[in-house]
Amino acid sequence: MNLDVHLHAYGVRRHVGKLAAHSNTILFQYAPEFLDSGINISPFRLPLSPEVKEDPKRTFDGLFGVFNDSLPDGWGLLLLDRALRKKGSSLHACLPLQRLAMVGAHGMGALEYTPAAEQAEEAVSVAELDALAEDSLRILRDAPVDAGQLDKLIQLNGSSAGARPKILVNVADDYRIVPQGAGEPQGTPWIIKFRSAHEPPNTGLTEYAYSLAAREAGLDMPKTHLFPSATSPGYFGVQRFDRVHGQKVHVHTACGLLHASHREPSLTYESLLRLTLLLTKDIREVLKMVRLMVFNVRSGNRDDHSKNFSFLLNKENQWCMAPVYDLTPSEGINGEQTCMVNNKGKDITEKDFLAAAATVDVDARTVREIIQQVDAALAEMKK
Repeated sequence: MNLDVHLHAYGVRRHVGKLAAHSNTILFQYAPEFLDSGINISPFRLPLSPEVKEDPKRTFDGLFGVFNDSLPDGWGLLLLDRALRKKGSSLHACLPLQRLAMVGAHGMGALEYTPAAEQAEEAVSVAELDALAEDSLRILRDAPVDAGQLDKLIQLNGSSAGARPKILVNVADDYRIVPQGAGEPQGTPWIIKFRSAHEPPNTGLTEYAYSLAAREAGLDMPKTHLFPSATSPGYFGVQRFDRVHGQKVHVHTACGLLHASHREPSLTYESLLRLTLLLTKDIREVLKMVRLMVFNVRSGNRDDHSKNFSFLLNKENQWCMAPVYDLTPSEGINGEQTCMVNNKGKDITEKDFLAAAATVDVDARTVREIIQQVDAALAEMKK
């Protein structure tokens, strides 16, 4: 199976190259015209050069991380498995390039894959959120779901990552959900999340509260909203940062950039700070990562794995940190941060923040100011 890869960023669509499956190996080669563009979509693991490339370590079943970032994960994989089971197949039998073909032009970020499997557009309203949330719980529990509702959830999911159920919708300025694909685009693209089977009904309210605290603490948090529900305090929604004025933006996770699996602890905050400095070459972006480090630790968000840190490629082909996401408290493994600070996963103190930040020459005074702002925002939220 062969696929053509395109970068459709800021309204311009460019042919990136070709993916091919060959003898249990996935090969990739850049198109000559894309090499001439100088756009480096994955500078560490897939730098611009003309030869045929493969990943011998097969971190992502042979895919390079930048393409693996396009694939659904967690909830999206569960939906895909249910859909394939209906057709008498299985997720195990669905090869990586087949999954990318299913993503097609509907993935997160700006990469597109052809030939793509056909996908119909689905519309939804606020009034349907409770029904979709209940069907999501049924799928998580492996209970039967109406075929039409399953198809709707699959189409509304796109290729979003993460474990929690979610849908992709367009939202108007007054927070009405507006139909997708009906004439001219209306509203802006948002993600609305539902709770997982093990989470309490107030999960959406909790994530909304922490999104407000993050914004108050100075983090770059997109617009958020608590969508109404008759069965819970509400559903958390957040505006997508991979869409700007109706155009796609290239997004790359730390997981994909470094081939650092998110399924196990694979990064430290020191490595993330060095990555940010090396990739962006901008101390302002490094300070954003310092602030996120402090917020995650102080708020008890221990689910700080490699897919929960992303970077954007702007119109000038410069990298910057993406807005923050997935900022709710979580237990982690044995109560420890997935991403360590100063070689510690718990009992992290100001001294540890200072030591981590010092590895990229961020001074102690700046770090202490960030800690004070984060602590004040979290204290205000808990009043």
